Parts: sequence; structure tokens; C-alpha cells
Amino acid sequence: MVPDISHHPLSRADGSATFSSDLYTVLAAVNGPIEVQRRDELAEEAAIEVNIRPAAGVGSPRERWLESVLVAVLRSILLVHMHPRTLFQITLQITKTPTLAIKGAVKDVAILPALVNASFLGLVDAGLPLQNTVAAVLFAVLDSDKIKQDPSEKELVGCKSVHALAYTNQHSDLLLNESAGSFKLAQWEQVAEMAERACEAATAPMEEDVMKVDGADSSTPWLRQELEAEARAAVAWREAT
Repeated sequence: MVPDISHHPLSRADGSATFSSDLYTVLAAVNGPIEVQRRDELAEEAAIEVNIRPAAGVGSPRERWLESVLVAVLRSILLVHMHPRTLFQITLQITKTPTLAIKGAVKDVAILPALVNASFLGLVDAGLPLQNTVAAVLFAVLDSDKIKQDPSEKELVGCKSVHALAYTNQHSDLLLNESAGSFKLAQWEQVAEMAERACEAATAPMEEDVMKVDGADSSTPWLRQELEAEARAAVAWREAT
């Protein structure tokens, strides 16, 4: 399934993007580098602040945990040493969530890929210095022991386990690894291999054959398409002059 993405929906943010999957829609707003409060200032690198706003109600310890996970991932791809004593601020507004009742731990893990992908696209839109490209995917181990990429709401409700993983395009480094439910090590290893291939497919060169993941939907280089479109838009002014 190819996600629905829109660029720069917010005019007052340095960068913004909307990432929509079958399960979640996340609006990301990015500002930075901006002035940081003295207590949060880091002498040799920029500080990263992530604020997650739920679709309804106010934030809770669940959002604080998600924020801590996102900060660790983003610190691995942002060149924070280029802007010491400043702040990168990422605000994530969740606008769509599953309608069915999903277990708390499963729901917490299931939203992570959408948050990671929305954050990364927002950073790209803001033109911030990045050292890697990252893509995140969601897998579920169903009752039949079948491994499914991008599971539906019904599949999440009855699944044995759910796994959120993110890999970089450089050396395929694993930046995100969160799981919930009951699973065997062999199942996780299979999920990790499939997730790595799916993330590679998301940034594969356009001229190469589309990679396919066993037990999952055919993957397309959706992230490369978006990044190339952003690059073309950034230099469009040259052709207009």
C-alpha cells in the first residue's frame, strides 16, 4: 500500500508534511534551528523536542513514551552537531486513528511507523541537514502465524504480535525496533528481514525492478518518489528565471 503524502500543508512552519496510511494520518510541523531555553541548551549539538498531540483529549504518559522513542530515532538521522546551542522542534498532530478497539500496547507500537515517516518528511520539507534517509514499516503476526505488512484494523485486533521497524538507506541500520504481543525469536528474525527489504524498496532507484516482500503487499519506491519530487520543486525557480 502506497501512503498518501502531502507537502508543506502549513504555511507558518519551517517544514510540514502529512502522512496517511490505512490506519493513521499524522500531520508533522517542523521548526528549527530556533532559540533554545538555557536549561535545554547543549554545548556541542542541537537539542531535539518532539510534541505529540493525540486525535482527541490531552497528552498522557503514552504520548511521552512515543516522544522519547521518536527523539532517539531523529537524533540518529539529524546532523545535530551543525547547529549547537539551538533547538529542532517537531510537532505531530494525529488526525486519524483506527475505529476498532485495539489493545493498548499493540496500538502504541502500531502508530510508530506513521510518526517516524511523517517526522522524516517534515524534516526534509524544512531543509534541515540529514545524514540518512529513513523509512519505517509495520508488520503483524496473525493468528495463522502469517506475517502481514501494513495490517488492517481487524487484523490488528486479533493478531498475536505487532512490530514497528525503521531502517536507513545507508548500510540498512536498524533505528527503530518496537514490538508488542507474543512471538518467537524466529518470527521476529523473519519480520526483521522482511522489514529491511521493504525499507530498501521504499528508497530503491526508480529504474530498478520493484522489490516484493513475501507475505506482504508489493512495495514501491514511494519515499524516493517523494524525495525526488521535493528536490525538483526546490530548484524549480532556476528554470523559471
